[in-house]
Amino acid sequence: MKSIKVLRMILLILLPIALFITSYFMFQSIKQKDSSIDSSSSLSVKEIEPISKNLGSLKVLIDPRIELLTAVQLQSGYQRLTQLDFNYKNDMKDFFNDYKNHKSVNVFKKLSKVNFSYDAPPTSMLYLTNPPRLEQAIDYSDSLIDRAGNKKNLLSFYQNLRAFSIDTKFADFYEKNVPFYETLVDKVYNNIKDLKLTEALDDYYGMEVNSYNLILAPMLHSGGYGPRVPAKNGLYDVYGIIGPTSTLEQNGQIVPEFSNETINYLVWHEFSHSFVNPTTEKYIDEINQYKDLFSKIRSEMSAQAYPEWEICVNEHIVRAVTTRLTYLYLGQTAGDEALAAERNRGFYYIGALCDSLVQYESNRDTYPTFDNYYPQLIKVFKELSEQDLPDSFFEQEFIGPINSAFNFADTLDVVIITPTNEKDNKTQEEIQLYVELIKKKFWPKAEVVDDVDALERDLTNSFIVAYGTMEGNLWLDHYKDTFPFQVKEDGIMADKEYEGTNLTFITAMPNPQNYKNPLIVYTAQNSDDIVDINSIFHGPTDYIITKDQEELQTGFYKKEKEKWTFKEEE
Repeated sequence: MKSIKVLRMILLILLPIALFITSYFMFQSIKQKDSSIDSSSSLSVKEIEPISKNLGSLKVLIDPRIELLTAVQLQSGYQRLTQLDFNYKNDMKDFFNDYKNHKSVNVFKKLSKVNFSYDAPPTSMLYLTNPPRLEQAIDYSDSLIDRAGNKKNLLSFYQNLRAFSIDTKFADFYEKNVPFYETLVDKVYNNIKDLKLTEALDDYYGMEVNSYNLILAPMLHSGGYGPRVPAKNGLYDVYGIIGPTSTLEQNGQIVPEFSNETINYLVWHEFSHSFVNPTTEKYIDEINQYKDLFSKIRSEMSAQAYPEWEICVNEHIVRAVTTRLTYLYLGQTAGDEALAAERNRGFYYIGALCDSLVQYESNRDTYPTFDNYYPQLIKVFKELSEQDLPDSFFEQEFIGPINSAFNFADTLDVVIITPTNEKDNKTQEEIQLYVELIKKKFWPKAEVVDDVDALERDLTNSFIVAYGTMEGNLWLDHYKDTFPFQVKEDGIMADKEYEGTNLTFITAMPNPQNYKNPLIVYTAQNSDDIVDINSIFHGPTDYIITKDQEELQTGFYKKEKEKWTFKEEE
């Protein structure tokens, strides 16, 4: 009996252990089976293909990797996306609206607050295969890993992007918009098919690349980025990732527009970074010897998100090359305009660089490639650093856009003019209080004067900012006949007539007392709309018209010194 009790006790002890072991191995078997299913399922998932057209060595495309990225950025509230309003943007908002708290969105928010912003996120996508797999296609660069903080952060970002792609059914959204993508690609392709864009770059730089890729990114801000990634043959695939500059109505839809007048510039500019940036890096020790030049233009450069000397050098050289290409391919007048525009953006050293590049163009037997000539460009910075550059060297002539006016704040007295003749006294007081807040934020040294005082003063050497309705601000009313626009009770006359109410108009133009200096006008049909008018996104263009803070039109003037007019529709 005793032995039976002992045996029974042993069985009671061993049975749970046996059950545990059996359960454990069954669980592992199931887990491995599930993992195997997931893996094989993943392998069978079809990658989303870009919408593209080939133009010689140039591919024009909509890239699903970039569209996936911007969907996440949009849900995160990222500020460096387009401020234009169009149907596709609203569709993207609505489709992914339930995923604002998705882990991928939160991870991006965290990374973008450090250094993973501007060009880093779109560049990072070029290292991956297409969604939903988003597998590593090439080795991540050290600079990309640094921008993310470390490799763990970068991999976490990719992992959560994959999850976002699957969880949100991104493929369905992309498939639904294929006709829209095809229309964008076709239009840009037809606009540039007769231009020698990449041939001009090949000839000018004399440096071989594997491919040129122009990515149209509807959700990206106006402007773009110019990354490059290594190809398997040891060369590089170079990219221009560009955003729309305006909108237009097409078949009852508001669609983003990649305008003819900017596409040429952006292609040359963004692709040029793939040649210039790595060459500057190669000679960075020599370039850094002339860092003192940066201190003279730090404010202008920093205001345009170029806060470091190396970046400033790259931007100067890229813009110098683009300007020289404009002279060579588009003529003297276009070249002169391009050079003046770059100087007025604060790129004061561009004239000397352009003069040097003329020597490069004339001596290609001696300098077959841009790399060969680069030491001569370094000499330009050396010579400039050795000169006592006078104040006149840094003088500008205002030619727009709105953002460029801010560059004048360091050299001119800023005078902000407030209204005294608004119909509603309470609103008029609110405008005056609002202007004081704006002054503290943007122009702390500015002088605020009312319109009566302004009419009695000589503002020839001032940068003027005027707030109020056209009748409410007597200074605006006095000069309104010199302006190319009209604000009426039932609409605004600009490039065409915009009918309706609650319209606002923000613009930069020449100071009517001195066309070389800027004037920014913040006006509206109703004085109520002047309060908080700066919250409307503006800056990259000469003017913007909005209704209830939604953009109706934005664009550039035709400019002949002090006479600025609206361009005729093409």
